[in-house]
Amino acid sequence: MKNFYVLLFIFLFNVVKAQTIDVVTGLNRPIGLIFNGGELYISEFGANKISKIDTASDSPTVVNVVTDVYNPLGLIFIGNELYFTQQSENKVSKIDISSNNPIIIDVALGINRATYFALNGSDLYVSSQTDGKISKIDTTLNPPTVVDVVTGLFYPSGLLIFNDELYIADYGANKILKIDLSSANPITTDVVTGLNNPTALALNGNDLYISEYTTNKIIKIDITNPSNSVEDVVTDLNGPSGLVFKNNELYISEDFGNKVSKIDISSLSINEYLNKKSLVLYPNPAKHTIKILGLEFNKNYEIFNVLGSKIKSGIISNQEEIDISNLISGFYIFKLENGDSLKFFKE
Repeated sequence: MKNFYVLLFIFLFNVVKAQTIDVVTGLNRPIGLIFNGGELYISEFGANKISKIDTASDSPTVVNVVTDVYNPLGLIFIGNELYFTQQSENKVSKIDISSNNPIIIDVALGINRATYFALNGSDLYVSSQTDGKISKIDTTLNPPTVVDVVTGLFYPSGLLIFNDELYIADYGANKILKIDLSSANPITTDVVTGLNNPTALALNGNDLYISEYTTNKIIKIDITNPSNSVEDVVTDLNGPSGLVFKNNELYISEDFGNKVSKIDISSLSINEYLNKKSLVLYPNPAKHTIKILGLEFNKNYEIFNVLGSKIKSGIISNQEEIDISNLISGFYIFKLENGDSLKFFKE
């Protein structure tokens, strides 16, 4: 048992220290991200171009895909065609990446501050920040038709489709909302509120990852959980603007960091296990006492040190203080009788 807690602490310590890894630096305000095989396409908003890198390379080289586009932002593939928004030109354009000399073709005009995309079959959804609406483009038609889907938003940004529902990051309203795409007259429903300028969205399983532009972090929620508890994934970024998954790796464009970074979310699984969303240990770090929020009944508890030795035990009720003033500084594991565990640091 002691060895188990020693290994658990070592693994936990590494998880706590998990940070992003730089994938490519020296870009010019990268925002939109999309994979095509192992190649990551990047819209460089400040350089008026779209570039790409081979993520299989240890030292990827930035290759220009198309230049002379104006503030490109959202990216999405339909077959060999790469669709992108040109925000300052208020339009959606595309190129055929199978061509050695791709020609820019305008798809839809008059979408004010066209930003991000989501694709549902041949229907391409695009957010219009200035007009506060989401439009739909039928890409099978020539010329494509543009239809308003939902209006009355406040600076909509990132889009994502899951189970016939369109999730929308409303940057200006500080929330995520959704609509039912099967409805003839869709009504917006709030998913989570009280965010800080949510920008981009990405999905892994049932977890919806959200970039918070002004707080420089990535958060996530379980969209199947009615409580929709928000959990921090990674902090200390520099203007996170675009998100895309490649297996278990989450790639992040850092607008003002002029780089793309990534984090392996599989290394966070133990952190999720130890941090049950229904329980909160606070303050953390702590000096004199700790409390547990979220207990429905009194429960037996144990506290283990980094060597796996039990150093304290007792019965705890919701928000009851536990005296830890006699503990030495360091990491500890708080364990309840039902197996729930939480980590904390004694200052």
